[in-house]
Amino acid sequence: MMGDDMTAQDRNHFADLLPFDPSVYAERLVLVQGEMAERGVAGVLLFDPENTFWLTGYQTIGYFTFQAIFVPLNGRPVVISRTVNRALALAHGVFDDFIAISDTDDPIEVLAGYLARALKPGAPIGVETGAWYLTVRDYKRLASRVASELRDWAGVFEPHRMIKTEAEIALMRRAARAAEAGLEAAIRTVAPGRTENDVAAAMFAANIAAGSEYLGHPPLVVAGETTALCFAMWRRRQIRQGDVVLLEAAGCVDRYHAMLSRPVIAGPAQPQHLEAAHALQEVLETAIASIRPGISAAEVDQSCREALARKGLQQFFRHRAAYGIGIGFPPNWSEGHIYSIRPDEPLILQPNMTFHVIPTLFLDSFGMCFSESVRVTESGCETLTSFERRLFTAD
Repeated sequence: MMGDDMTAQDRNHFADLLPFDPSVYAERLVLVQGEMAERGVAGVLLFDPENTFWLTGYQTIGYFTFQAIFVPLNGRPVVISRTVNRALALAHGVFDDFIAISDTDDPIEVLAGYLARALKPGAPIGVETGAWYLTVRDYKRLASRVASELRDWAGVFEPHRMIKTEAEIALMRRAARAAEAGLEAAIRTVAPGRTENDVAAAMFAANIAAGSEYLGHPPLVVAGETTALCFAMWRRRQIRQGDVVLLEAAGCVDRYHAMLSRPVIAGPAQPQHLEAAHALQEVLETAIASIRPGISAAEVDQSCREALARKGLQQFFRHRAAYGIGIGFPPNWSEGHIYSIRPDEPLILQPNMTFHVIPTLFLDSFGMCFSESVRVTESGCETLTSFERRLFTAD
């Protein structure tokens, strides 16, 4: 049962911690427990903060240390985590108990002790083996300390996250407005003599002022030849005349993300800039025109590659055409590990799947990107983000 330090009145005071009505999480719990019954497990251990958030609405930055969520076959979930996380976890009002780990405890010993008390010996447990926050060492130690069969539970929750509800999409639209505000401020700040940090600071300030929470991944602000290096970040470089400045902005509302990208030239655009920009605009528009229910992700990806091949630039397009988006916690803002639009991907698109379509070219001397966040509709594709789709210049 819940500790006396968190009363029902206290939990009501923190009711705004949950993005959706508690009934949403009750329904998701029933769905998951039904799958547990079908798979013959007495409980499931979660370690992924995104799946935990989808199931319970609980969010914390405290997952950088050991944290597990035990979902029993009957009843509400239980948190096993550091003592300092207790108040925040119980304030959400969705957990049955909190098992505290002090900073001098062995987390695996605490978890194993709880499982021994909660389950009959030999009762099988599903374990979220695909979570980044369950180490090989901890898994091996847990397996050696419990009298239960540990069964793989990877990839069971994720299919439910692929199709968004109208309420989830509404949060993503709000996130899109914050992303647009950040991008607009960044574009206005770009000028020769300013630094990448000046632009990143403007992007962050506008993004947060427009309602965004902390992002699941840093946005991109990179200038000059470094734009040719994927995932390079701002680091005080001064923007020079003629530099390409790569901008990728994002917004986050209740952990749901939207993002978009536009390029800026610090000065007049040169022919090679215009060629790359026009090619990427065509690829982006091709993808948006191709996305619809019933088509495979591989077909959409192929249409993008064919558009670039017609321009002779296909060798500079080195990654997937789009990745799934929705819930994100650092270090990642995407759901691309769950579903993507990429070569040979058999995934069939369905209404209310959401993607970041991100055609990008990494040329020898610069990189460039045009991107949009989109939703698959009943008949086609809706762009969640809205921003002038052109190559920007700044004197």
